[in-house]
Amino acid sequence: MSNKENINYTEEDSIDLIALVKTVWLGRKLIIMTTVIFFIIGCVVALLSPVVYTAQTTFIPQVSEDQMSSSKGGLGSLASLAGINLNQGSSTNDSYLSPLLYSKIANSDEFSLKLIEEELISLNGDKFTVKEYMLSDTKSDTNSSFNLIGFIKKYTIGLFLKNDNEVKNNEIIKGYNFISQEEYNLVTNFKGKFSIVLNDKDGYIEVIAMDKDAFISTQLVKIVTRNLQSRIIELRTNKIKERLEYSKNQYELKQIEFNILQNNVANFKDSNKNISTARFMSELQKLESEYQLQQNILMTLASEFNNNKIKLNKDTPIFSVIDEVSVPNKRSEPKRSLIAISYMFLGIVLSTLFLLAKDPLAEIMENIKEA
Repeated sequence: MSNKENINYTEEDSIDLIALVKTVWLGRKLIIMTTVIFFIIGCVVALLSPVVYTAQTTFIPQVSEDQMSSSKGGLGSLASLAGINLNQGSSTNDSYLSPLLYSKIANSDEFSLKLIEEELISLNGDKFTVKEYMLSDTKSDTNSSFNLIGFIKKYTIGLFLKNDNEVKNNEIIKGYNFISQEEYNLVTNFKGKFSIVLNDKDGYIEVIAMDKDAFISTQLVKIVTRNLQSRIIELRTNKIKERLEYSKNQYELKQIEFNILQNNVANFKDSNKNISTARFMSELQKLESEYQLQQNILMTLASEFNNNKIKLNKDTPIFSVIDEVSVPNKRSEPKRSLIAISYMFLGIVLSTLFLLAKDPLAEIMENIKEA
């Protein structure tokens, strides 16, 4: 390609660029007007957006030294809390819960249904449950909607099938958990108010809650944290508690048997003080052998019972709070300046695109009409 052709292409590009800049400059009034309008809209949206306060806390699950030594890094620490040994050469039978599933616990419907029954308190001292607070705060049209087909079915065919269906339904629904539409809506909305963040690298857990009331958001953090920790402890110690209960029952039963046998041996000796026949000695030796055997069994059960108590205390996680929750003084949302600037920028972009695309689109439409 010759130098002359290169010069021509450069001039054409320059002319196109100058034309675009000229188009934008000529339409600057439209751009300014559109930008001002969008900025005003952004200010209105920012002012009307609901205020949200965010409260949070951070805690670390503490584990025993043995568990800590068998773990490496933050994830290993959390895995030890769950009874999971990450070492290649060892294993454990107490792997009840992966620490990566803590957020799954918090997102379960069962967990949220329990939380919405927790009690809150206002700054005025009024007490109410989370469920009552959310019902007073939200207006759902689900319950107020009228189902014409369902109404007709209920009071026509349903009148004849009601009794049979009730009997069948009672048999079918046994063993299943049903959540009403109202509870489902509450649980769904409530899940949006909090979140669980697991830092597997540094080994800490964050609980974050959001609400329009700063004091309520702080209480939600405490409620979620307390119930999450209780659930973790319950899942972590469930198996060892069963072992402890079993060993306790066995020890108590064997203790009763041993006491009976001990009394039998004492009564046998007391009733045969002056007798030293071979038959007496044989019977006494038999009782003493059984006594010794039962005593050894009882000592073994007592040792197992005590070991399970120690293991329960050892495996029960302790949570150390490194960032105590406090009532937020500053809102987290909306970021009004950012919203206004975003709308202003959107106005500039849309008005500029309109000016640049107006003439090409007009030419395309004329060509279509002529064709």
